[in-house]
Amino acid sequence: MGADSILTGPMLPTSTRVSISSAAALPPSADAVAIFIEEKAKVFDGVALSSAERSAAQRLIAAGVARGKAKEVAADLVEGTGKKTRHLMLVGIGRREKVTTETIRQAAGALAKSARRRRVKNVAIIVPVAAGRLPASSAVEAIVSGFLLASFKYEEHKGTASKKNEGDEEEAQAVQVTLVGSAKQRKATDAAINRARIIADGQNFARTIASRPGNEINPPSLAKVAQQLAKEAGLKTRILDERELKRLGMGGILAVGAGSTLTPPRMIVLEYRPKSGANGRGKNSRPLLVVGKAITFDTGGISIKPADKMGKMIFDKCGAMAVLGLMYAVAKMKLPIGVVGILSSAENHISESAYRPGDILKMYNGVTVEVTNTDAEGRLVLGDALAWGIETYKPAAVLDLATLTGGVVVALGKSMAGVMGNSNALFAEVQTAADRAGEKIWRLPIGDDQRELMKSDFADIVNSGPREAHPLQGGAFLSYFVPQDNSVPWMHLDIAGVADTEKELPYYAKGATGWGVRTLVEWVSERAEEK
Repeated sequence: MGADSILTGPMLPTSTRVSISSAAALPPSADAVAIFIEEKAKVFDGVALSSAERSAAQRLIAAGVARGKAKEVAADLVEGTGKKTRHLMLVGIGRREKVTTETIRQAAGALAKSARRRRVKNVAIIVPVAAGRLPASSAVEAIVSGFLLASFKYEEHKGTASKKNEGDEEEAQAVQVTLVGSAKQRKATDAAINRARIIADGQNFARTIASRPGNEINPPSLAKVAQQLAKEAGLKTRILDERELKRLGMGGILAVGAGSTLTPPRMIVLEYRPKSGANGRGKNSRPLLVVGKAITFDTGGISIKPADKMGKMIFDKCGAMAVLGLMYAVAKMKLPIGVVGILSSAENHISESAYRPGDILKMYNGVTVEVTNTDAEGRLVLGDALAWGIETYKPAAVLDLATLTGGVVVALGKSMAGVMGNSNALFAEVQTAADRAGEKIWRLPIGDDQRELMKSDFADIVNSGPREAHPLQGGAFLSYFVPQDNSVPWMHLDIAGVADTEKELPYYAKGATGWGVRTLVEWVSERAEEK
């Protein structure tokens, strides 16, 4: 059972094409067979292998070449079925008691990269019968997820000279992956492949648009991308342009976008509604609301950023890119729950029309904001989106995602996101979803002390307070734009440390990660399953 990908169409070109299917036996056409092994495995209990492959696997283990250490790949050329020479690849997943879906996902990423280096075009992966304590379907999802994410490379602007120099012509060819498992589990395996493929496609979609530079992606062109996605996935769209934003009184997003007269701000709404009556959540049920910051380029405004890494500010839209990926996935999965995604988008530029420190803005909900730093712009576009989205859609719960503060990177590093909000129950849901997704989060406090830091002498609040508690100030600011009686559960995810990476990770290349798509999908999926 194969699965097509939005990444193979003309809208989203990618250098690596991966087709995934399942089978009950090793395909004769495979030029590599991959097996997952635990650390310190003494014997190898493979299935459906030739005697030469089985002997080679046991030899690699006995010689200590294949140690089973997490993310370690040992390979050898051996004689397979029908005397065809092919690669035997033993992929380490670590100690049995520590195996998780994330362990498998990272191992699959290492396998994908190893296969690419060896120019393997047809790889058969034997599904582990019992990877630690994981059910086979969970292992399948993790394998597919890790392989597809690791196979992604953003190369839309790679010219023929670059590809010739780097030898990338071979990489551009299609890769066939076959997951080999029990015939009795074929239906479950196919379902797991399909789910993992949809989510990975959504995440790679997010990575693609996040990686597109500022001269291609700005608020109006991002709106067109969202409309294309909506057409592909079956979503409803609503685009609020600068005239509508002004009519609604959205002073935050308008101020941030004022410096860019050629590419004015947009509030982009994507709406998914399930068929009426599905799981008791019909067209008129309260949806979930997910809001993303989409600053398509951020100079810092008059409070200008340092020049050395300003080019990385194309990734200041990554919160909203996670929302794009989520909305694609929920529509393709046909989840029985309504979801509204809002991308609040502006360019933060410097010009005679740009907003200034000292300006006082009136937000959609009437809260006034003294601008103390024009580089604290993300919370302004999010504030309007949260207040309007909650009033308009009356959601059952709200999440927002943003590359909001450098302070969260100082506090938590580059491996986890900071989370804060008004609901212990909602945080527990997000934590469970993040654990299932293999994306790390850590809760940070916001309360009266943090909200006090945001008070202004001349308006209701400032957009940037004193130096202390910097990562908490963004959440404290945003709390003024959700109901003060906590009647709407809300959580803010600051993803500044995890939205992109400057080094190769097990299943990420350098650049945008699409962080948050998997956590959001798991959260929505769990909500959809509630009775």
